[in-house]
Amino acid sequence: MTLWDGRFESAPGTVLWDYTADLSDRRLLPDDIDGSIAHVTMLGTTGVIASEDARAIIDGLESLRSEVERGEFTFLEGDEDVHSAVERRLGEIVGPVAGKLHTGRSRNDQVALD
Repeated sequence: MTLWDGRFESAPGTVLWDYTADLSDRRLLPDDIDGSIAHVTMLGTTGVIASEDARAIIDGLESLRSEVERGEFTFLEGDEDVHSAVERRLGEIVGPVAGKLHTGRSRNDQVALD
């Protein structure tokens, strides 16, 4: 799944994808996980999302962090950047609740934090 899925009839052309995809930010994967855990902790603590959902997301992010530490995390070709890779893998681990990860947070927020 990419950020483009469901919005267009076909995938972006190679030139556009090469322009859009950012492979250089992959080194920020541990930082993105840490920032995501902090953000979801805040969402759960303030009641913006249910505490059970926050716990499920945090557990999933911790699992993802373990994969990274063991060298088992794999970026896929459809991962536009580190943020979409985290969201994709988190969804594989915890299911639809992963979509709440970005509640109240923009992509620019994630970039600035990382």
